[in-house]
Amino acid sequence: MGRASRRVGGLPPVAAGEARAKGGFTLIETLVVIAIIGVLAGMVFPVFVRAKTTAHMTTCMNQLRQIGLAMMMYREDYHELAPRLSTLHPDYLPDARVFVCPSDKAEGKHSPNDYLEGPRYLGSGVSYTYIPNWKYARQLGWWGDPPHYGQGKWLDSTPIAMCHWHWAQRWDATMDLAAWGEGPHGIMLVLAAGGSVSKVRTEVPVTEYSPSGE
Repeated sequence: MGRASRRVGGLPPVAAGEARAKGGFTLIETLVVIAIIGVLAGMVFPVFVRAKTTAHMTTCMNQLRQIGLAMMMYREDYHELAPRLSTLHPDYLPDARVFVCPSDKAEGKHSPNDYLEGPRYLGSGVSYTYIPNWKYARQLGWWGDPPHYGQGKWLDSTPIAMCHWHWAQRWDATMDLAAWGEGPHGIMLVLAAGGSVSKVRTEVPVTEYSPSGE
């Protein structure tokens, strides 16, 4: 008689031991697969993080442009700047989510001061700093004193709002300077009075800032 055999899983009759050997992975094969998956994950994850960061920055820039357009409409109606960013809601900006940067982990709920109002006037929060209310900007002559502020040192190119959340991790209401030119290096988004948005390196001292970047 030949050796005993049986049908396994509908396959032609083979020895039971051979069927088991062909139907599973060895320990070494399993470890190799796990290692490959780990390498692929290590390659894909940084790409995913960069894509998410880029998407957040793009959204933030679009929101700042909407704020800039709303501020220009406000200035046309009242012949002066709004006293704060949230003044634009709801008449000029019906959607309050525009004031919250997607990279802001606190979602605009920061301890407020004149520079960053947080939830002081708008319960849903504000992520962006308002440059005309920043004492250093007034000391440097970028804007005049409130409530009228003047025309701005560089007219339509004068910074009017700023997003720090593409590099900053927290907000300290006692630090009015907001670490511009100090601390970690990164990118800030700056909204100009004319509605344009530019990227500025945080390591550039505020005293050396100019719209042309020179």
